[in-house]
Amino acid sequence: MNTQATFRLLLLTSTLCGVTPHLARAQDADPAPAFGKGNVALNAGIGLGGVRPGYYGTYNDHYSNSPTFCLSAEGGVVKAGPGVIGVGGFLSHRWTRRLEEDSYGSVTYTYDERWTRTTIGARVAWHLSEHVPAHKLDLYAGVMLGYAIVGYRNESTRTVNGETTTYSSNSRPRRGYGDWSTFVGARYFFTRNVGAYAELGYGVSIINLGAAFRF
Repeated sequence: MNTQATFRLLLLTSTLCGVTPHLARAQDADPAPAFGKGNVALNAGIGLGGVRPGYYGTYNDHYSNSPTFCLSAEGGVVKAGPGVIGVGGFLSHRWTRRLEEDSYGSVTYTYDERWTRTTIGARVAWHLSEHVPAHKLDLYAGVMLGYAIVGYRNESTRTVNGETTTYSSNSRPRRGYGDWSTFVGARYFFTRNVGAYAELGYGVSIINLGAAFRF
């Protein structure tokens, strides 16, 4: 290879080395925030803990509780200061079961009660976007207001001298009540549309974890 050809090859190599990092950064750069006006975000996950009726058996050996299965969606509707207000809906479901046996002489009570709670509500959150350096990170805080629909089934029995009959106490749970939650959370998007989220709150659940989707 002659001197002129060698010089041209070195020049081309140095040019590519200098331009390629800039192109990579330009392709990776995304000045848009993780959640902004016009964006729609969907959370699908499970919640643990809670402070509403139906959680009273959490620390009782005779009660078993499912996690709270949660689904929420928000759309960015208006800018507010250094962030965006998101408005959307919320849906959750969980169950609790009591399984216990008590004996008093010749009488045995077998308690088998089941509760379900489905909460339907609306949530509003403020998303801090302008001052978050990572365009993949969405930080937010908000409140959910809704209504909880309670289902109840009793399959308890009473056995007296070997004869078993159905048994029901006089107390019955409420069929529904107003429900609410406050929360702070974060979403991190691994790709443009798919990520994960975590929320810490007070109400329907204390910790909420799952997958996040952006549209």
